Formats: sequence, structure tokens, C-alpha cells
Amino acid sequence: MYSKRREETAKFVIQNKLKKDFWSRFYGLLVYKQKKDKISEDEVKQLQQGLQEQGLVSKAESSDRKHYLSIIASDRKPGKNQRFVPVLLLLLTIVTTTITGAQLLNKDPFASWENFFSGIYYAYALLLILFCHEMGHYLYARYYKIKVTLPFFIPFYFPLMFSFGTFGAFIRLKEPIPHKKALFDIGVAGPFAGFIVSVIFLILGFANLPDETGMWAYINNIHPVTENVSGALTFGNNILFDFFAQAFGKSYLPMYEMYHFPFIVTGWFGLLITALNLMPIGQLDGGHITHAMFGGKSARIAILGFLGLIILNIVLISQFNSYVYVLWPILILVFIKFKHPPTLDDSIPIGATRKFLGYIAYLIFVLCFSPMPIYLQ
Repeated sequence: MYSKRREETAKFVIQNKLKKDFWSRFYGLLVYKQKKDKISEDEVKQLQQGLQEQGLVSKAESSDRKHYLSIIASDRKPGKNQRFVPVLLLLLTIVTTTITGAQLLNKDPFASWENFFSGIYYAYALLLILFCHEMGHYLYARYYKIKVTLPFFIPFYFPLMFSFGTFGAFIRLKEPIPHKKALFDIGVAGPFAGFIVSVIFLILGFANLPDETGMWAYINNIHPVTENVSGALTFGNNILFDFFAQAFGKSYLPMYEMYHFPFIVTGWFGLLITALNLMPIGQLDGGHITHAMFGGKSARIAILGFLGLIILNIVLISQFNSYVYVLWPILILVFIKFKHPPTLDDSIPIGATRKFLGYIAYLIFVLCFSPMPIYLQ
């Protein structure tokens, strides 16, 4: 991705032999270009060697008129104590999600250890979903011998607002991806793994949900049941969640009471995470899959996806006064970007089997996506 330190290093090596492509920063890349009559192919290769000596990996490409040099990644060795921060963040996230799980049962996690540990089922299910998602990426990166960090979990707890106790997790690749097969496998493994575990928890949750009378009795032990649900925090449905609710004959569970059942709410959250990651944009998992499948056309698909997100925001804000997706266009423009960075060799095809799995990933996105995931009654 684009970074200031990488730009400074590249500028030191390249000097004024190439010009920085202004628009590349909006794609999350650092690209330099120059007309062919002003620099030769051999000179570009010499610049690549100089960048390599400074710890930067680059890819050279040419059009009819220009040479392009894309800075892909750094091959510097990772620093020491690379396990300390991921482990610390994991421990903190266990605490924040356990606190959240207890509060979803209307218990004060700070009043006693018993109250605190009442949230452990929620924390366990949610963190297992996130862990499996990230380990899907991690294990395939290791399979392709790419240096990669352990998962970084993001703890979050703020007592005055609703949250899930975490903002998710991520890993960082320390080396460029060699080809599109590796890109596809690393990108698709995370959502598939998280999706499978999410479905397992949904099945467990619905299978153990009491009948309608027992459910309301259970909820009444958490808080008084009232017919006035105005202002209640409500979770939005998606196709797959509705399928399981109907398949188990448990459609009577109101979405504004769903969060009292740890396996159901974490399964629902896992589907939401899967859908958001599978958006075919930039460096999201869906962006990795799309670039591996369609190459240079992936940027156009990303722009179409972005426009769809803009339209969705307009509808939600104008018709439902919902701002639930309003930050996503900003995140895409600033961090996620549209154009996916190239692999070291984009010429290797991924094959029919991977393309089939890619379309399965798109289907999972449709089944898991919720147009309005959270709203007030």
C-alpha cells in the first residue's frame, strides 16, 4: 500500500528520472512513469535494482508510449518481538468481548467475576469466527512461503454506546504476492473459513433456542418484556439468516431481542463480517478475489461496487434516516482504494476451479449482505 516512508525511499533512488503518477495515490499504489524517449528499459531495470537494494520490491510495465514502475512492497525483515503485540491485543479483545457479552445479558461485568464470565460464550464464539477468518489468510500465506504477521485483533469498548467489543482483526503480508493463484487462495480462504464457523454457530444457536414461550420467559429474566419496542436496537436480516430461522422453525425470534442469544448474534455478526470483506473493492478480500479472476478489469468492478454503495447510502439516508454505511465510502477512498496492486506475475491464470470458487464467494456475499444491518425501531 501507499506509505510516506516508501515514497521517500523511492524518491531517493529514482531522483528525477521518473515522474510520480499523481492518480496512483487514489488507487493505494505508488507508481512512477516516464515517456519511452526519455528513459530506456535498461535504465528502468537499473532503478529496480536500486530500489531492491533499499528494500523495496517493484514491478516494471510498459505501454506504447511510457514505462511504468510500481512499488509493490518492502522485503525488509520483520522486527523482533513480533508476537508480543498480537498476543497483547488478543488478550485485550478477550476482555472487551467478554464485557460486551455480559452486558448483552443485562449483567454488570464489573460487579462480580460471575457476571464478567457470563459473557464468555459470546467472546468465545465471536473470537473463534474472527480467528478462523484470519488464520485462513495466514495459513495460505505460509503455504506460499510469504512472510506474514500473526493476526492483530482490535479491541473496542465504550460504555456509552453499543458495540460488539471489537472492530475485527487483520494480518499483514511482509512480502509481495508472487502470482494470482496465491492472491486468490489467500483472499478467499479467510471469508470461507469465517463463513463456515459462522454458519456452525448459527445452527447451534437456532437448534438450542427454546420454543416461543420459553424464549420470552428467558428474555423476561434479562429485562422486562414490553409491547412498546419503539427505539429498540434492531439487527437487519439477510437471506441466509432468514433461511436458518425458517428451517429450524424459529422465525418468532425478534431481531431486536436476538443479541441476548450469544451463538445466534455472533453467527449473524460473522455473516456480516464475511459480506463486508467480500465486497469486490480494492484490497478487501473480495478485491483480492476479483483481481485474481479479472485482472485489470477489477478496478472497473470496484468502481461499480463503490457506486452501488453510494446509491445504498442515498436510499438509507433519504428513506430510513440510517447512516449505517456512511463511513464506508470514506474508508474506501482513503484506505481500501479501487485499484488492486499487481502481483509479481499477473500473467499466470488461476484456472477454472478457482474461478468457480470465486463465483461461490460472490454468492456468499449476496446471501450474507444486510442492506441495513443495524437500526432503531
